[in-house]
Amino acid sequence: MGRMKVKIVSELISTAAIGTLAGLVSHGMREKWHLLGRQTYLAKESQRFDKFYANPAPAIHTIVIGLILALLVFALYKGLAFAAEKLLSAFSKSSNAEQG
Repeated sequence: MGRMKVKIVSELISTAAIGTLAGLVSHGMREKWHLLGRQTYLAKESQRFDKFYANPAPAIHTIVIGLILALLVFALYKGLAFAAEKLLSAFSKSSNAEQG
């Protein structure tokens, strides 16, 4: 497998892993609230509104938190892509050694 192909495949694996993780978290939250019920969900959302939205944080706070989250997701993506690239490269080298 060529170097560029390994890089693209590793980035696709990383993207799929992060998407799967986000989907599992979302599904878990939906299952949790489904089991707890509508009234519990509405009570929790009311508390959340009082805590976060009744007195909103300054814009700079929200921007900094967004930047930190974006950097964490980017670091996770790059870390997974790097690990997948190393694994695919090792697999490709061992596969080529067996053939030739």
